Amino acid sequence: MKFSLIMATLGRTDEIIILLDSLLSQSYKNFELIIIDQNDDDQVEKVCDQYKDKLNLHYYRCDKKGLSLGRNIGLEHTSGDIIAFPDDDCEYETDTLKKTAEFFEKNPHYSFYTCNTKEKNGNNAALETGKNDCDIGIFNFLSIGISFTIFVRSETFAGFAFDEQLGVGAAFGSAEESDLLLYLIKNKKKGKYHAGHYIYHPGKTEIPQRVYSYSMGFGALFKKALFVYRLYPMFFIFLYRIFRNIVKLSLRPGDKIARALVAGRLSGFLQYKPLAKVKKIENHSY
Repeated sequence: MKFSLIMATLGRTDEIIILLDSLLSQSYKNFELIIIDQNDDDQVEKVCDQYKDKLNLHYYRCDKKGLSLGRNIGLEHTSGDIIAFPDDDCEYETDTLKKTAEFFEKNPHYSFYTCNTKEKNGNNAALETGKNDCDIGIFNFLSIGISFTIFVRSETFAGFAFDEQLGVGAAFGSAEESDLLLYLIKNKKKGKYHAGHYIYHPGKTEIPQRVYSYSMGFGALFKKALFVYRLYPMFFIFLYRIFRNIVKLSLRPGDKIARALVAGRLSGFLQYKPLAKVKKIENHSY
């Protein structure tokens, strides 16, 4: 079983070295790393040159910016059985790929897998995740799947492309990975979350501009869930979350983060325009 790891990168150099070193230390060796460099300089390429004889590494340059765009380019070059999307600032445990491969080998009826995340030297997690192993569905996917923890069988990508309106660098600055999970759920593919398996990722300091951009993606995702995937329970989940956020804001009217969150989610829902209908997954692999 071979892994294809797609990493789109912009604005980072030193952090990439941490990821590459963690890949060098993997106990499971059957993988390729596909790097989509969206920087304007050659610093990432220089780093890749240092590892090209140590890793099965494929480097591609992309002048346009956008995380979803970069991942779509990466999908065109995969040759593996399992596809994943490590961030350029995450770090795998030495047995991350081994544990994931064992899961897929033992569970052929599962199409995707997610795991937990935490800061390596702190408690500020990138996502507030679940504490117990569970199957993934419409009512829990938002809290147990962030992009760098998602692994998917390659054949389930037939008909799918990342929505280039979503994700960092796009108008709606997040939720591209949640869109992938919704696509899989819509197509009745089974997924499993493992709370005891970790991929490290530095925590982020919340600032209003970032919260607003990410929240725009969240609002856009719910609109797409309704009008493209026709997953109508998502509307009630959206209403519940918006109501909860508005209540918190009413209790703390001066909280800029809470205001950015509410404004972003509502703006994302209102402004997003779905471009295509969901395609049914076919029996095909890249």
